[in-house]
Parts: sequence; structure tokens; C-alpha cells
Amino acid sequence: MTLDAVRNEIREIDERIIDLVAERQRLAARIARIKQEEGLSIHDPAQRKVVLDRVFTYAVESRIDPVAVRSVFEILVGMSEERQRECSGDGNLP
Repeated sequence: MTLDAVRNEIREIDERIIDLVAERQRLAARIARIKQEEGLSIHDPAQRKVVLDRVFTYAVESRIDPVAVRSVFEILVGMSEERQRECSGDGNLP
């Protein structure tokens, strides 16, 4: 396999990752509506911990750097919270 072919496979994976992040953001918008209806706070430290612990453990099981994976998910959780704020009229995203 050539270098270009492998790079093309990586590009395709990158696009799938972006598609999954977009889907995660759509779900965050749904969560925002549910939280509004139930009078819940957007920021949920307990749920944040559950997510970060879960992905850390899964990264260990998958034999990839769990600290790096946790960092990626800290960003994703932050993006979800920002999307929820936006859907609630408090954020700054489109």
C-alpha cells in the first residue's frame, strides 16, 4: 500500500469522526431541550465524570493512550455543554 493510499484512509476516518462529532452535537441539542423541560442545569459534574471515566477505561481496554483520549473527550463534553447553552439561548454558537 502506498503512502497516499494510507493517508486517504486516514482522511476518510477523519471525516467519519467529524460526522460523529456532529451527531454528538445534535444529541446535545436534544439534551438541552430535555434539561430545560425538567429544570436541570446544563453543567452536570457527575455526568461529566461518568463520561470521562468511561472513555478512559475504554481507551485502556483498546490499548490507546487514555490520558489523550480523556483530553479529547474533555473538549467534546465542553462542546456539548456549549451547544446546550446555545440551545437555551445563553451560548454563542450558530
